[in-house]
Amino acid sequence: MSRPASPDRAPESATDAPGVVAIRDAVRAGRASARAAVEACLARIAARDGAVRAFVEVGAEAALAAAATGPSGPLAGVPFAVKDVLDVAGLPTRMGSRAGDPRPAARDAGCVGLARLAGAIPLGKTVTAEFAGTQPTPVLNPRATSRTPGGSSSGSAAAVADGMVPLAFGTQTGGSVLRPAAFCGIVGFKPSFGLYPVAGMKPAAHSFDTVGILTRSVADAAAAHAALVSEPEAEPAQAPTLGLFASHLQATVAPQTQAAFDAALSRLSAAGARIVPVAPPPGFERITEHRATINAYERARDLAGEWRAAREDLSPETLAVCERGFAISAPDYLAAREAVDAFRERCAGLFSGVDALVTPTTPGPAPEGHAWAGDPRLQELWTMLHLPSLSLPMPADAPAPLGLQLIGPRYRDRALLSTALWAEAALA
Repeated sequence: MSRPASPDRAPESATDAPGVVAIRDAVRAGRASARAAVEACLARIAARDGAVRAFVEVGAEAALAAAATGPSGPLAGVPFAVKDVLDVAGLPTRMGSRAGDPRPAARDAGCVGLARLAGAIPLGKTVTAEFAGTQPTPVLNPRATSRTPGGSSSGSAAAVADGMVPLAFGTQTGGSVLRPAAFCGIVGFKPSFGLYPVAGMKPAAHSFDTVGILTRSVADAAAAHAALVSEPEAEPAQAPTLGLFASHLQATVAPQTQAAFDAALSRLSAAGARIVPVAPPPGFERITEHRATINAYERARDLAGEWRAAREDLSPETLAVCERGFAISAPDYLAAREAVDAFRERCAGLFSGVDALVTPTTPGPAPEGHAWAGDPRLQELWTMLHLPSLSLPMPADAPAPLGLQLIGPRYRDRALLSTALWAEAALA
């Protein structure tokens, strides 16, 4: 049996690793030092990352120097990792590509700067799919090594799931925070579009790009979120009313996932939740098609500099999406934008009488092998609609983890986290 989690020693296992709240509280109370917390994470990385391959670069010296300053604040002493499409001062941002910039970044991305201002300490950069796209990565899923960890924030999810860090930044343009969180059995939180700053991030598709966070508990996500947006931490809600949302993608959900989802709903209902059906708006079945048009058009143009100057260094997956995107006309792109804008205006009606919508996070567990990062469509619905969403582990008799997805009204992120705190306890 492993010893109780402690911020000042290297964890023996991922389940033994202390989280954001445990480290923050121990450092602020003087029971542990920021340096000890950083050293414990660095020791875990040294012991495990050769197998998991989550990190592209570790800045141990800079992290220890930051810890020596005695950081204070709502995330005092909390080590964190950063997806390698976000700048960290002193480390290069290679963006998972041979076309990336090998020079150290001059300053932090906005989200990294906010975390530092709150007392957190960056340990290094995690592996990303090329330009946060669909290219497979070498990262292994700590919970199911024969299966993909998801994409494109695979390194961040794996680092958190394996206990190397309690917190990591990812980005989500489709499903790149929630999907790897579900596949790796952790919590992924994507806030409302625009709530976390995107300064210092390489754009993927600028209409959808959202910085998100990965942790091992909802409480840790709530603590990190509160620090980043300067508000009180969410507290567990009372038993909520959840909207059961079955979209045009319902047929993609595997029977095993549906069975686990139904069982989770039964547990939530037994704990006091009221679950009511919520119908999609008319014409909603076309939203996935509109999203594909916008995504390809914007990805191609956001990569126009690399396409022109370093095309030979781009992966086949990136080349293919750029070719598709450059072939899309402005009228088709604008028509898709207008259609998605119209659905965003109708979103408020989805939450009439409910606290959050609930769906499976993914159609099934992480696919076998590492050639495909999994289906993002159940997550990308909410990314394109600019709504906050969260994935938490769902109890399941399955070969790999499954996630339960909660979606809230735009800018009601704290309320969504409160609902998620309640749901996590009800499913425990």
